[in-house]
Amino acid sequence: MSRNSELIIGLAMLGAGLGYLYLTMQLPRRGTVDATFFPYALGSAMAALGLLQILFTLRRSGFLPLAPSERLQPRQLLTVAATLGLVAGFIAALRPLGFPVAAALFLFAQFWLLTPSTQRPRPILYAVLAILSAVVIFVTFRYGFRLMLPGGPLTRYLP
Repeated sequence: MSRNSELIIGLAMLGAGLGYLYLTMQLPRRGTVDATFFPYALGSAMAALGLLQILFTLRRSGFLPLAPSERLQPRQLLTVAATLGLVAGFIAALRPLGFPVAAALFLFAQFWLLTPSTQRPRPILYAVLAILSAVVIFVTFRYGFRLMLPGGPLTRYLP
């Protein structure tokens, strides 16, 4: 991809994020965590990612200096590609498996993937952390924020 197209993508993401934030500001507010919370978070994240895309493109183009230690190594690119694959798998598994199971599987795989090569993976610890994290996130969103996450096969057992 050319530098110009990367810059255009960054500008488009920044513009879309700012536009989304502007539209979200038109919605009525009813508290800290209400119907506008996630649109604000999404718009902010999109604008921030657009800004980062612009900055990284400018650095690679030579407009901003790039230290040799900041250049991506092939192994880092593989890790990013694998993470994107895991995110795609999580999204695909979300409906049939439900959030708790899909999130636990995603987190377990992500923990394993991000384990430094100098360390031995610890699958039992990863499994416990993944399951506990998925349950805490699910319960917080479903019962704390009253936002329905898909339960999958576990739906019939939920109150």
